[in-house]
Parts: sequence; structure tokens; C-alpha cells
Amino acid sequence: MKILTIKSGRLHFLIICALLCFCCASAFAVEGEEPTAKKAVLTDLERRMQKVVCIDVNEVPIGTVIRQLADQVDVDLVMSPKVTGNVTVSLTEVSLDEALQCILDVHGADRIVGENVIRILSREEMPQVTERLVTQTFEITYADVVQVVKALEKFKSQQGSVSSIEGTSHIIVTDTESKIRDITNLIDTVDRITPQVLVEVRIYDITSKDNLDLGIDWYAGRRTNRDAFGYPINDDIIVQRSGNDTYIKSITDPSLTAGFSAGTNKTEDTTLGYLRFGLLNEHIDIEARLRAEQENIDAKLLANPRIMVLDNEEATFDIVTEHPYVERTITAGSTTETVKFKNVGVKLIVTPHVAGDDMLRLTISPEFSVLVTRVQVASSNVPVVDTRKVNTIALVKDGQAVVLGGLRKKETSQQTNKVPLLGDIPVLGHLFKFEGEATAITELVVFITPHIITDPIMTETEQQALDITEFSGPFPSTTKAEDRAAQ
Repeated sequence: MKILTIKSGRLHFLIICALLCFCCASAFAVEGEEPTAKKAVLTDLERRMQKVVCIDVNEVPIGTVIRQLADQVDVDLVMSPKVTGNVTVSLTEVSLDEALQCILDVHGADRIVGENVIRILSREEMPQVTERLVTQTFEITYADVVQVVKALEKFKSQQGSVSSIEGTSHIIVTDTESKIRDITNLIDTVDRITPQVLVEVRIYDITSKDNLDLGIDWYAGRRTNRDAFGYPINDDIIVQRSGNDTYIKSITDPSLTAGFSAGTNKTEDTTLGYLRFGLLNEHIDIEARLRAEQENIDAKLLANPRIMVLDNEEATFDIVTEHPYVERTITAGSTTETVKFKNVGVKLIVTPHVAGDDMLRLTISPEFSVLVTRVQVASSNVPVVDTRKVNTIALVKDGQAVVLGGLRKKETSQQTNKVPLLGDIPVLGHLFKFEGEATAITELVVFITPHIITDPIMTETEQQALDITEFSGPFPSTTKAEDRAAQ
């Protein structure tokens, strides 16, 4: 029994050693097969491209350089005629793959490695690699969704698509991954707080008047206590004699009165400038007055609108009066009359753009119109309107005013009063003639003042104006039955 036990232990030991040897041999076999498997993946052309090459040339055509490199490792290649240019290169102990990559990158070209041939193409000729399409949703906070969608329609690739949800201001974009990254950067740039501009407009009506009355008011007659109509003024007449008052108790008889007062009243409603002289004694009473010229200039504020507008958006001001007229349309057997209106006044369009250094570029388009007259056309009294338009661009500083003028209207009236026959006498006729002239020049002047608003809050003056306009709302009335039910 003892001998058998020894033999059995030896057998077990031999079996274990045999297993260990088999495992080691298998491991060595696997390790030896790995390089062989890796080498089997590379084609013959790819292995040749890993061989080292050397070259040192100066201003040699790229085609010649590529052929020299290919000959060193014995590979075949086809080169596009669009790949041109001269090469200056110095390479030592560099693989053919790396050498081609460096040279072609400098000349805007690339390579495609086939099974047996290398193709050298320009970047435009390289086949495009299809990118994966992805979908992303963007929420637009400040910008106009419609405008952003229009911009993205031109920015997306041919495979891409853009849609929007107006109710929630979301944009859904489907495009390649690279385009999605570019679109994300674009939206981050444009979707920002837009500056606002407060445009204040003052419209003044400046009127200049020139009035002239040229003539002489005169009065002459015997010294009497009767008025111009022959009625007695009082019982006594006082005259100066030797520095003392002398009373003439008797009424001058017969009395004689003559005069000329025919002013055109062009300066009657204003402060007059005139020269007055006369002669008075116990026998005669002569008085004359020469009227002179005067000029009045008045400025009246017609409107002072203020409007807040976003950067690069239009602000429109319409201060007009509508003048009606009837337009008649005659058709077969029927006549249709339509009441239409012509606008007369001031129309103003201002488009501000906030530039740097507190400067603003204003695109200003004013339109001034004035009613000249009315023309009777058929049974309609059609207004005739003169209109002046201008379009300009101005660069102004924040708070600086731009002045627009030029809408002028001139009205002139002349009047002559004279005594028939006597007023036509040469030289002496001026004593019996009065000439008057009135000229009124009216001009509309517009002041435009832009203000860049960074913090849109009301000023103290605006808050006071708002408080004045506030009022308590109407309280609902209740019936007696409702009052008893509420109690």
C-alpha cells in the first residue's frame, strides 16, 4: 500500500507540470501571433508609406517633389492638375506619410490612400465626409424671432432646416454638428439687450411780420370850440398869450375844419412809430402825423412729442391736419362720390443707430406740406398742397440737437387809401393818400434731440406729470336691495 501511494503522488505531480507547460506555451504562441495580426491589417501601400524619405529642394514644382518622394519608396500616385505651386523643403529621415501631409497642407491639398495608388487632390476636389445631423432648440430672449429665422435660413447648410414657435419664442434647428456650433455662437451674439433711444422732437412756428403805413394824417381849421361835426365843445377857448392864459369867450364864427385821416391800419394793432407835429394859435389849428414801420417776430411751440425706440428701428411722427375733398367716379349710368382727405403738416421718420463713444447715427426723413389754395374741380373743392421732402443721415452726440428748417410761407398784402382826384395830384397828392403794406413770413423749424437710454426709468418731471393724470376709477353702484342683502 505504501508503494502504491508514492506512485500515485508522482503521477499527480507530473500531470500538474504538464498543464503548466501547456499554458506557458499557449501564452507564448498568443504573444507571437499579435504582431502578425497587426501587420496583417496594413496593406502593402500603407507599409511603404511608413518608410523614411529624404529630400532637400528650393523652389521646385510640387509635382516634381512628389514624384521624387514616391520614387524613393516605390509607390504609385496620381496628381490633380489643380495642385500647383513651387516647394522649398528640407526633410531628413521622415516617413513618406508625414512628408506628404506637410507639403500638401501648405499648398491647400490633401491625399487619398487607396489599395495600390495614392491620389493627390485639391481641397475643393476632396469628397465631403457626411456629418451626423443633430437637432437643437434655442430660446430667443431679446431679438426678434422672425428676423433671427430669416438670418439662419441663409446661414444653415443645405441639409439643415429651421423652424420657430412664435408663441414661446423658440427656434428649432436641425443641421450638422459643426453648423450647430456655429449657429449657437451666432445666436449668443445677436440675442442680447438692444439699446434704446429716446427721440424728442420740438416743432416751432416762427412768424416774422413787417408792417408799413406810409402817409400823413392831418387836420386844419380856424381856431374854434366846435368839433369836427360842428357841435360846440365848451363855452370858452383858452390860448396862450405872452405866457398867460387868455380866455376867448366868443365862439369863432364862422368855423372852418378840414382834415385827412385814411390810414391803412397795417400797424394799428401793434406799437406804432410815428412823427407828430402841429401849429396852434388863436386863429388856426394844424396837426399832422407820419406813421412808420414796425417788425414783429413771434415763435410758438406747436408740438413736443417724445418717443422711445429700439436701436435701428423707425420712429414715426405725424402732426398733420386732414383736409377733405370729394372724389367723383363716373361709370356707365352711375356716379360714385367718395370723401377723401389730404394730409397737411409735418411727417417725420427717424431711425437711430447707437455707435461708439456716445455717438448716434440718425437717418432722418422729414416731409413738410402746406395748403396753398383750393381749386374747384367739377363740384369738388380740391385742396392744393405744396410738399417738401428730404432724406439725410447725421452723426450726432448723445443729447445733441439736429435742426431742420426751410418750410417757409410768405404772405404779402398791399392797400392804398386816397381822396379821389386830389390823391392823384403829383407831389401834393401824397397829402391825400395813404399806402400800407403787410408782409408775414411763417417758417416751421424742427429740433430733433436723441438720448441713449441705458436705464429706462421715468424722470422726476415725467413722474409728476403721470401723477397729475391719475384719477380714481368709477365705483360700482348698488341698489338698496343689494345693500340690505350685504348687511
